[in-house]
Formats: sequence, C-alpha cells, structure tokens
Amino acid sequence: MIKKNFDYIKRITEAHGPAGSEEEVREIIREELTGVADFFDYDNLGSIICRLNDKATGPKVAMIGHMDEVGFLVQSITSNGYLKLFKMGGIDPAIALGATVIVKNRYGKKMEGIIFTEGSTKDLTIENLLVDIGAKSRDEVAELGISIGDSVAFKRETKFLGDKNVVAKSWDDRVGCILGMEVMKKLKNEKLDMDLYFIGSVQEEVGTRGGKTSVNKLNPDIVIVLDVATGKKETRIYGEGPCIVVADKLSLGNKKMLNHFEEIAKSENIKYQLDFLAGGGTDNGPATLSRAGVPGLAIILPVKNCHTPNTIINVEDFENCFKLLYNGIKNIDEEFMKKIYDYKI
Repeated sequence: MIKKNFDYIKRITEAHGPAGSEEEVREIIREELTGVADFFDYDNLGSIICRLNDKATGPKVAMIGHMDEVGFLVQSITSNGYLKLFKMGGIDPAIALGATVIVKNRYGKKMEGIIFTEGSTKDLTIENLLVDIGAKSRDEVAELGISIGDSVAFKRETKFLGDKNVVAKSWDDRVGCILGMEVMKKLKNEKLDMDLYFIGSVQEEVGTRGGKTSVNKLNPDIVIVLDVATGKKETRIYGEGPCIVVADKLSLGNKKMLNHFEEIAKSENIKYQLDFLAGGGTDNGPATLSRAGVPGLAIILPVKNCHTPNTIINVEDFENCFKLLYNGIKNIDEEFMKKIYDYKI
C-alpha cells in the first residue's frame, strides 16, 4: 500500500506542519478525501473533520490522527542574524543540532536554515541552539520576511530504506492520518452500519489540544486514536505489528473496544502487540474526557527515532495496522455499541 500510494505519502510527510501551522497537511487531507468524504468540517482550532457518508446512520465512529509534527517557533533574532528557537514537542537538542530546517513565515514564504550552536555541546539545551539562514544581521532577517513567531520544521526527504522500512521527518503522526484516510477509502463503497469520520487533529504535540476540541464538536459514540511511539526491545517491538494500547499517561483503553480489536487480530491472523505508554499519552486522553465521556482506544505503530528528522516505520507494521483497523471498524454495529455502553456487565 505504501509503494502504491508513495507520491501522496511523500507529499504529506514532507509537508510543513508543526503545531499551529498544520495548513499544508490539512489541505492535502482535504484533496485526498475529495470524492471519498461527503462532508468536511473544522473545529475552531483548525482540526479537519471528514465524514464518509452524509446519509449514514448508526453509531458515530471517529478515527483520529494528529496532523502536527514536532518543531519550533522563532523566539528571537540575534543582532548577527541568527534565529533562536522555542521548542514545540519533545525534541532532544542533541538530535536537532546540525539538522536542516525549513522556516516558514506568516505569509507562506519558506527558506532553509541549519541548526548549530556557538557554545559547547556538553550541556546542550534548546536555548543554546541557533538557526543560520544566511543572514548577517537582524535587518537582513527582516528583509527576508522572517519574524518572531514564524514556524520551523525539520527538512527531510521521505524515502525507502531497503524494501521494508521508510524514513520521514513526520511519521508522528502523518502515519495516523494516512491510515485513517486509507480506511475511509476502503470503506467508501461498502455497506456500513455506522456513521464514520476521520479527524485530522491539531496541536497534539503541545498538549493534545485538537483531540479535545474536535471531539467536543463532533460528539462521537467512540473514538479510535492512531499514533506512534518509539519501539523497545521487549515490548512495542519494531516489526512485530501494531500495538493496542491498554493504558497510557492520559487514558485507559476501553476494555470492550480492546477485546474487540484483539479478537479481530486473532481471527484475521494479524500480528499485533499489547502496549502501555507509561511516559506519554495520545489524543485518546482528551478525547475520552470530552463532554460526558467517550469510550476510546489508541492503536499505535512502533517506530525508530521518534521526534527526529529520521523517524522510521516498518512497512509490514503499517500493513498489519491497516488490516486491523479496516476489519475492526467494519464490524462495529449497533449491537457492538450496546455492549460498549452496557455498564451492568
């Protein structure tokens, strides 16, 4: 599937989209789902809500993948023309050092820069990092159209590493967006007993914000959050299938939904793992706490080098995650929802 769709996958993963600057990603999603989704809407922060069939009835099911990637804002400009950075998301300064970045101003103009430091790398912090865009003074930076508050993202060509791995700067979480869109496309011409949505949420990397506002607006019956996390040696093993998240720092996976997807994986012979995210969370946290509460479950892909310009996914993990989502979602019906909301058992 990745090879077949590589042109648009390359476009969406290379798109500029740090938190608060997701407009390029949002437009690609709208373009890709035009002719698939019958309805597009937005929350007030800019999350896109895509409805598969505006005549649909049945349970309201929402898949969520966040559009934003880790990145920076221009915090200040030095007298000799360098940019100082404000971090958005968990970025190790040692990883950022030496990276090529794209600075995008508020009018959409882009220019390339290199992250460096003038001090020692021994006690490196984000505050020690600078971006060189080739300017020699604060006035030259202004002439180039760059100002405080402009967004900065890593630059990276998306490409295969061998046949089974793909490297990109923004798999977190463009892969969730791609999976959600591909499920919508696959289910377009199938008879569904549900009202299915895909949400591309904003500002996840700075506090899982769009996951709350979009779900508040849509008010779905259940949510399925699609995201990634760094693979480990003993659990969340890279190449061993998607992970159904039992619990994370912000939420508990709904037990009945977890059982449903685990049973689907077993019946369809889909390789999968059960996982815990003790140190972090996903949009499932705020989504499940929207309004009176929404049952939710996160399904994630193990990745290498998360929150770096060189994040890597495994193609077979992606394919298995798609199969799990497709088979799990198409089997959601009114009877399933009655079980979800039956608190007597």
